[in-house]
Amino acid sequence: MAVLLLPALLGCNVVQGFQDAGDTLFPEQSTHLSTPALRLVSGGYRSLALAAGRELSVLARSTESDTSLFVMRFANPRPCEIPEVGRYVASRNPNRAEAGIAYFRDDAAQGTLHFADTSCRTFDLELEDARLPVGETDTTIIVWAAGDLLEVAPEKGERTKLATGVTNVVTRAFSGRTLVLTEGRLEVFDGDWKSQGRFGENVSGLLKTTSGALYLDSTGVRRLSAGADNRTTLDELIEPDACNLALRGDWATFHAPCAEQRLVALHEPTGNLYPLPFQADPYNIRIVPARGSVGTDLTQEPYWFLFLRNTTDSGGTLVLRDPKGEERILGESAVLTYSDFDASASPAFGHALVNVVDRAGDYVYFDAEGQQRTLAHGVFTRGDRLLADWNGATGSLVVVSGDRLEVVAQGVPSSGFEFKDSSNAWTVLFHDWEGDRGRLSRFSGSLDALYGTPPDAPFAAPVLQEVAPSVGPFTTVALGALLPGTSFLADYDPETATGRLTYENVELRFQAVVDSGVSDYLVTADYLMYTIPYGRDRGIWLATGK
Repeated sequence: MAVLLLPALLGCNVVQGFQDAGDTLFPEQSTHLSTPALRLVSGGYRSLALAAGRELSVLARSTESDTSLFVMRFANPRPCEIPEVGRYVASRNPNRAEAGIAYFRDDAAQGTLHFADTSCRTFDLELEDARLPVGETDTTIIVWAAGDLLEVAPEKGERTKLATGVTNVVTRAFSGRTLVLTEGRLEVFDGDWKSQGRFGENVSGLLKTTSGALYLDSTGVRRLSAGADNRTTLDELIEPDACNLALRGDWATFHAPCAEQRLVALHEPTGNLYPLPFQADPYNIRIVPARGSVGTDLTQEPYWFLFLRNTTDSGGTLVLRDPKGEERILGESAVLTYSDFDASASPAFGHALVNVVDRAGDYVYFDAEGQQRTLAHGVFTRGDRLLADWNGATGSLVVVSGDRLEVVAQGVPSSGFEFKDSSNAWTVLFHDWEGDRGRLSRFSGSLDALYGTPPDAPFAAPVLQEVAPSVGPFTTVALGALLPGTSFLADYDPETATGRLTYENVELRFQAVVDSGVSDYLVTADYLMYTIPYGRDRGIWLATGK
């Protein structure tokens, strides 16, 4: 029997009810789904989720009630009901004897937290001024409530205080640790929620790195990292009297001494410090090794710097500084988003987003001398990819190579539009979005490969091949380990929020219909679970990979 492994805490706050439900240890990828599917339970259900304990449970809402949560064992799906459940999260720990559910009675982010289990038992323990749980063990749940970090056992009505005066919790910081800002100090907890000590004084900033964490306190910039045996946490002072700490890639930048606003760069992997002889916003600077540089030593190798100066809430002055110290002003009201410089190219060049107004600006190409050419207008500053001609809801998806720009698709939302396989052999795009439905198309390769096209290589927009013409927004999922393709709701009806659940094996280039009238679904590595909320086939169904 396969073992189902669940990822992070699963909850009901799912856009249109779609969410990756986990992964399974199976040796081979499926090529298709078995149909007809198996009905697990009858009834009008929607908004699927899973809860993990020693037994897997299915969670769902009813079409007749927004206030109850229905729970059923995966192996024996007999629904029970937990009343008055708003936003919630469910356990993911497969070692728990009984999976737990923590919930608010409305769609709150903070308030009175209640507890139940997947047998629909509710418990008397309530926590005021609480957030949803930040972690769990085999027997307890970790909750940040009323300024305290608590370890609670709801079925026993027990709570243990782990920390007081808590103002921030950073999970998955490094080596399985959680960092808790408590009374101005950082307390480090290991994977079992055992304290490894408190560090710092008057902590004012915290950044996760690849090997640990950097933080600011009253003494300066400090680093936390795991000890050699991973049972201890090390704390070291990097630079005294510092402020305005930022991190981009391997480079951290800050001011030290703080009062003098002197710019300092830290190569985080080596711990080497470099005073920088110019003024810039530490939060908005890119350090770019010149062509032929290894990229680790600012004193021995030439570097370019792309940064903002005179920053305000709307942007700043974008400056390019060469290895000789000469500066070129590239534009005003600029942001560092989508701004880059390729010093390894011959000749060197870059791109910048300038003249930003209402989160959209001009996207320009520039050379090493600062000469510019505008490539696109209205480029959105917060899109997952470059979106030009932004109208507040959608834009034109574009790719660039040097001073060339190509439009890939139009009517593209800011996120949730790109689906691909792990090998980047193909990409599926959601586009031509009209507010309640859009189009799916595929092309060979990936957007990253298009962006990486050398300036002297042939460059053209990919030819899009239609997958489906009328697909519900945010109803597409990359099937990943289940099979090499995507699933989606075709012929989408916005009034009932249902469609025809279809999947495509992109590698074999065939489509198949799983079922009609589907509202929500989730995918694991060996099956697809979905809901039909209306009609004679209403219920929760299961299609397995073959």
